[in-house]
Amino acid sequence: MRKSNSVFKTAFVSESGAELNNNDYFAFVEYDDYACYILASGITDFESSEAAKEAVEHLILSFEEHPSMAKGTLAQFMKETNERLLSGSHVQRLKASVIMLVTDYEKFRYAAAGNVRLRMYRKGRFLLSSSDMSLADDLIKKGESDTPLDRHEERNNLYAYLGKKGTFDPYVSKKYKLEDADIISLYSNGFWEHVDAQEIDEIFADASDNPQESVDLLEDVLLSRQPQNLKSYTIVAIFIDKIYRDPERERKRLRYIKIALIVLVILIIIGISFYIFYRVRENKIDTLKRDIMQMQSFMDAENFVRARERANSAAELARELNIESEDGVDRETLNSYLILLDKILQANELYMGGNYNSAYDNYLEALKYTSASNGKIRDYISQRMNEIENQMNLQQFMLLGDHLFQNENYDDAEAMYKKAMEEAAIIHDQTGRANAVAALEKVYDKRAEIRKDADQKLNDKKQIALADLLKKGDTLLAAGDFAGAQQAYLNAKSLADNPADRAQVSAALDALDKAWGAKKQLAMSDALKKGDDLLAAGDIDGAEKAYLDARNLSDNPADRAQTGAALGAVSDARAKKTLEERTSKEERQQRFEDAIKIEKQGDDSFESGDYTSAQMYYAKAIKELNDLLEKDKAQAVQNKFDAAKKKFLESEGTKIEAEDTEQKARDLYADKNFEDAKAHATRAKELYEKLGMKSKVADMDILIEQIATDAQIADALK
Repeated sequence: MRKSNSVFKTAFVSESGAELNNNDYFAFVEYDDYACYILASGITDFESSEAAKEAVEHLILSFEEHPSMAKGTLAQFMKETNERLLSGSHVQRLKASVIMLVTDYEKFRYAAAGNVRLRMYRKGRFLLSSSDMSLADDLIKKGESDTPLDRHEERNNLYAYLGKKGTFDPYVSKKYKLEDADIISLYSNGFWEHVDAQEIDEIFADASDNPQESVDLLEDVLLSRQPQNLKSYTIVAIFIDKIYRDPERERKRLRYIKIALIVLVILIIIGISFYIFYRVRENKIDTLKRDIMQMQSFMDAENFVRARERANSAAELARELNIESEDGVDRETLNSYLILLDKILQANELYMGGNYNSAYDNYLEALKYTSASNGKIRDYISQRMNEIENQMNLQQFMLLGDHLFQNENYDDAEAMYKKAMEEAAIIHDQTGRANAVAALEKVYDKRAEIRKDADQKLNDKKQIALADLLKKGDTLLAAGDFAGAQQAYLNAKSLADNPADRAQVSAALDALDKAWGAKKQLAMSDALKKGDDLLAAGDIDGAEKAYLDARNLSDNPADRAQTGAALGAVSDARAKKTLEERTSKEERQQRFEDAIKIEKQGDDSFESGDYTSAQMYYAKAIKELNDLLEKDKAQAVQNKFDAAKKKFLESEGTKIEAEDTEQKARDLYADKNFEDAKAHATRAKELYEKLGMKSKVADMDILIEQIATDAQIADALK
C-alpha cells in the first residue's frame, strides 16, 4: 500500500575505473512497506575483492528476513555482516565501506561504516550529508588540519568499516522526514576523491525529473578530470517524486489526542494519589525518625520510661510502613532497643524493691543487647550492677555483724558494721548507713555496759590482789624465784593507783633488782627455752609468760631481738587459736564448702563464656578462703580469677569486632553490595561462634540467607 501510493525513482552507475575488476557493489529492494538501498566499496590492496558484494548481499538478505527501520535492528544487521566477513575462508581478509539507507516512504534512516557518502537535497538545495569515519575527518573537525578531506592523506585511514576485528561500532542515524521532490545521492570514494561537493550540488540543483540524467552528468564530470589510477566508482541517485501520505492520519491523530488526554487524566489522578500516599508515608517516616531521635535522647538522659514509649511508637510505625532496613531505620535494631529498655526497666523496678539478685540478672541480660555505640547505656548498667554488688556486700556485712553481736563477739561485729557503713557511703545509701550507725551504737552501748561492770569488780579486787601479789613476790624472792617475784611485783605495780602503793611496789622491785643480778642472764635463757617448750606443747599463755619473763631479763639489743621474735610467734599462734575457737569445726567446714561451691559457679560461668559472672564468683570465693586462712586455695582461685579477667578482655575485643563486622555487613547489604556483605556476615558468624553466642549465630545465618536471596534476585533482573 505504501509503495503503490508513492513514487521513488532510482538510477545508478558503477564502473571499475582503471582497475581490472569493479570492487564496488550496489543493490536495492523495494517492498510494500519498506525500501532498502545499500552501497558498499571494497577495501583491498589486490586487484579484486568480493567484500563489497558479499556485504551488500548479506545486508539485503537480513533486511528481507526482517524489514525494519529500528535503530537497534540496523545496528545488528551491520554487526552480523561484520562477523560474516571476519569468518570467511578467503585468502585475504574481506573489508569494505558501506552505507545502508532504509525508508518507509515517509521517513528514512541510514547506517554507515567507513567513507561511502550520502548527500540529500530539498528543493534543489543541499540539506544534509553523512560523515566519514576516518582519521582525516576527525582531524579536520578538531581544527588540527587545514587540508581538504577529499585530498587528505588520512582520508582512507578508517576507524570503522566492515571486516574490522575487535570493537565494531557502526553509525546509525536518527529518522529524517521526507518531502515530495527530495533527492538522495550515494557515492563511493572512487567518485568523491575527484569531484567536489559543490559540483555535485550544482548538478542536483538543476536536475530534471530523470535521475539517470543526473547520474550520467556526474560521471561525465568525473571522467573529464581524466584522473590517474581511477578506482572503482559508483554513483546512485534516488528521486522522491512523491512520498506516502496516510489517509487516516488525521483520524489517528485525533484518536491519539483523546487517548493521550485520558492517559494524562489517569496519570494526574495516579500522581495525586501517589503524592498523597507519598506525603503521608513521608510524614510517618519523619515521625518515626523523630521518635527514634527522642528515644535516644531519653536514653541518654536515663529516662527509660519515656524512651520505651518512643521506641514502642517507632516500632509500630515501622511495622505499619513495612520498613525493615531503609531510610535510616532498622527494625531489628528497634526491636533490640525495645528488649534493652524492657530489661532495664524490669531491673530498675527489682532494684528499687530490693530484689538485687533478680535485678542483677536483668542488667546482665540488658548488656547483651547493647553495642559499642551504646557507651552511655553500658556505663549506666555497669554502674547499677556495681551498686547492686555493693548493696549485696552491705547486706552481707550487716548480717555477719548481727551474727557476731548475738554471739557476743563485739570486736568483730564492730568491724563488720564499719565495713557496712563504708559500703553505704560508696553507694550513697543513707538508709543503709543509718542502719550501720545504729548497729555500731548498739555495740558501743553493750561494750560500755560490760566495761562498767568490769571496772566495778576490778576496783573491789584491786586492793586485795595488790596485797596478795606483794606477799607472793616476797615469798618467791625469799625462795630464790626471781622471775616469779618480778612478775608478782610487776603485776602489783599494774594495780597500783596511788603514790603509796606505787612506792611500796617500787621498793619491792628495787630489792628484787639487788637480789637478782648474776642469775639474770641464765634465767633469761631458761625462760626462752621454757617458752619454746610450752609453745610446742600448745600452752600459748605459758609460753607468752615465759617469753615476757625473758624479755624482762634482756639487757642488750641482741637479747631483746630474740625475745621479740619469740613473742611474735606467740601472737601468731594465739590469732590462729582465736579464729579456731570462734568458728566451730562444722561452721568452718560449711563455710569452706560454700566457698568451693562459689568457685564451682565461677568455673561453670567460665566454661559457658560468661567471664563477668566468673570474676564475681571467684572474687567472693577468694574473700571467704582468705577469711578462713586457706591461703593456698585462695591463691589457686586467684589464678582462675586472673584467667577469667584475661578471657573477659579478649572476649570483649572479639565481641566488639563481631558487632562491628555485623554492622558493616548490614550497611553493605543496605547498599546492595551483596558480595562484600556476605563476606562480612560470614566473618561475624565465625566470631559469634567463637564467643558461643548461639542466638547471634542464628541471626547471621538468617542475614546470609537474605543476602544470597537478594543477590540472586538482582542477578535475575539484570
